[in-house]
Amino acid sequence: MGSCRVLLSVCTVALLACNPVQSFAQAAGLRSTLTDDGADAADVTVADVPPLPNAIQANVPTDEPAVPHRPKAKPDPYEPPGIGDGPVQFHPSLETDGVFSSNVKASSTNSHSDFGLRLAPTLSFATNWSRHEWHGTLTGDFISYANTPSANSYSGSIETGGRVDVRRDTQLDLDASLATNLSTAGDPEVPGSATGPARSWTFNAASGLTHDFGPVSTRVKLGVLRNAYDDVMLSSGGVEANGDRNYWEPSLAVRGTFGTLGARLKPYVELTYDPRFHDQVPDRNGQNRNSQGGGLAVGLSLDDGPIWMGDISANFIARDYDDPALNTAMALGLNGSVTWSPTPLWNIVASSGVALSESEQIGVSATPSWNGGLQIVYAVHENVKLKTGVSVSANSNAGGLDTTTVASLGADWQLNPYLSLSGSLQNTWFTAADGNGNYTDQRMMTGVVLRH
Repeated sequence: MGSCRVLLSVCTVALLACNPVQSFAQAAGLRSTLTDDGADAADVTVADVPPLPNAIQANVPTDEPAVPHRPKAKPDPYEPPGIGDGPVQFHPSLETDGVFSSNVKASSTNSHSDFGLRLAPTLSFATNWSRHEWHGTLTGDFISYANTPSANSYSGSIETGGRVDVRRDTQLDLDASLATNLSTAGDPEVPGSATGPARSWTFNAASGLTHDFGPVSTRVKLGVLRNAYDDVMLSSGGVEANGDRNYWEPSLAVRGTFGTLGARLKPYVELTYDPRFHDQVPDRNGQNRNSQGGGLAVGLSLDDGPIWMGDISANFIARDYDDPALNTAMALGLNGSVTWSPTPLWNIVASSGVALSESEQIGVSATPSWNGGLQIVYAVHENVKLKTGVSVSANSNAGGLDTTTVASLGADWQLNPYLSLSGSLQNTWFTAADGNGNYTDQRMMTGVVLRH
C-alpha cells in the first residue's frame, strides 16, 4: 500500500507541472479510481493530493454553494403532513377556545364579564412547482358570548399570491386579498353612542414586475385598494350611515434595491403615489375628501437566515386634500418586521407600522397612527413552546393620542403532528387622550388546535 501512495504523489506532481488546472482534476480522478479498485479508503485521502496554488484555485470553477454560518434546522417531526401529493398541498386547521373576558364590551363605566366560545378555522395551500409559485390562505375568527350577544364578533381574510418567472432575471408577482376588520369602543372613528363595533372591509390587488440588473434590482408595482365601511347602530335607535367614507385608492410604487444576488444586507429606496377617490363628494359634513397621497421609504432587507430575516424602513407619508379646509396630513415612522433567532430555541419578532387613516370629523383630515410590537417564542422542548409579547398602537385625533397596549403570555403543547393544546392570558389597556373612555380588559383563552 505504501508503494501506491508514493506512485500517486509522483504522478500528481508530474501532471501539475504540465497543466496545473486540468491535472488537478485528473489527479483527483486517479485517486478515485484507486479507491474504487479496492484500495483502503482510509489510506487514500484528500491530503494525499497536493493543494493548488492560490492563484490557480481562484480560477477553478465550482458549483458548491457558500457554507452557511449556521446549519439549517432539522425537519420538525411535529410538522403536519398536509393533504395532497400532487403539485398543490393543502394545510387545514381548526382552533377551538373557551374565552373569558373581564370587560366584554370594552366599557369604561359599566364593565361586566362573560364567557364565550371561539372558533378559528384556517386553510392554506402552496404549490411545489420547480419554477413558478402560487399560494393562498383563508382565515376566520368567530367569538360568541353566552350573555352578551352585542359583543359577538367575526372577522376573517382571504389572500392569495403567486410568482411567475418571466425569465432568469425577471419575475412577476401577483397578490390579492380581502379582509374585514373591527374598530371597538374608544377608537376615534367609533361614535360614543354606538351599540357595537364598527366594521370595515378592505380589498387589495397588486402586480409587480422585478428585474435584476446585477448590483441593482428594480421593481414597479401597480395596485388598487377598496375600503368600505358598514353602517353603525346607535343607542338612540338610529343609524350612522358611512357610505360617504367608502373610497378607491389606485397606487404606483417604484423600488430600487442595491446588492448582488445572495447578499445578506440590501438597502433600498421606494417611492409611492396613491390618490384616493370617494364614492360620495361632498361627504356628510359638506367636505371634499378626495386627495393626492405619496410616500418615501428608505429601508434595509435582511436575509441572513436563519439568524436574521426581515425588512425594515423609515417611511415618510403625506396626503393633500382637494378641500382647502382640510390641512395636508403627514406622518413619519418605521414600517416592517425583523425576525431574530439567536439560537434554534428562540424566535424574536419585532414589528412596526405607520399609516394615515381617513376621518369623518369636521375639519379633520387623515389621522396618523403608529403601532409596534415584540413577540418572543422559546422552545422548552421541540413540542412545547412558551410565548410572550407586547404591542402598542397610537391613534392621533384632535385632542392628542389614544393609545392601546396589549400584553400576553401563553404556551403551546404539540401532542402530535395533528393535535395541540394552547392557553394564553392577555391584558389590554386603553387610554384616551381626553381621559374619557379609558378601560382595561383581562382575557383568558384555553383550547385545542387540530391540524393536518
